[in-house]
Amino acid sequence: MLGKFENFPIFVHKTKTFKIDAPPISVQKKIIKSLYNLNGRELPSSHIFNGIGRGLSIIFEIGVADGANFNYLDETELKRYLNHLKNESFRILDFFLVNRYYTTDDGKRRNPLKFDYQMMRLEFSNDKLTIKIYHERGPRRIQLEELIDFFASQFL
Repeated sequence: MLGKFENFPIFVHKTKTFKIDAPPISVQKKIIKSLYNLNGRELPSSHIFNGIGRGLSIIFEIGVADGANFNYLDETELKRYLNHLKNESFRILDFFLVNRYYTTDDGKRRNPLKFDYQMMRLEFSNDKLTIKIYHERGPRRIQLEELIDFFASQFL
């Protein structure tokens, strides 16, 4: 089932609801495009949080659900989802997130740290968007509320 992960956990670690003022199809197009643009891009941690771990760089690897699997959100998947949105909107969009953390030494060499793995569910109803995060594993360097706020700021 396009957009929905069949085994999304029942109990999540953080939920936050936002009001949306645009039609769901336009919001969903913006979400897919924003996450595609974030995918694989290196960001300083200060763009996301101000806590412990400031000075790290973060690279998000994002997969989009398709039934029992997640597919890497590349150009092919972007086109596939945007094509679907020409006809109908999604009620649920599920994503798999890998937060890759790095420090940089004096020689500008990147040193990897332990990654975080999460699942994110976006539920659409009337004029609301609910974002749910399930933290699968990792050190949880980014607080889940900060992670939700960061992603919401990208597409709302």
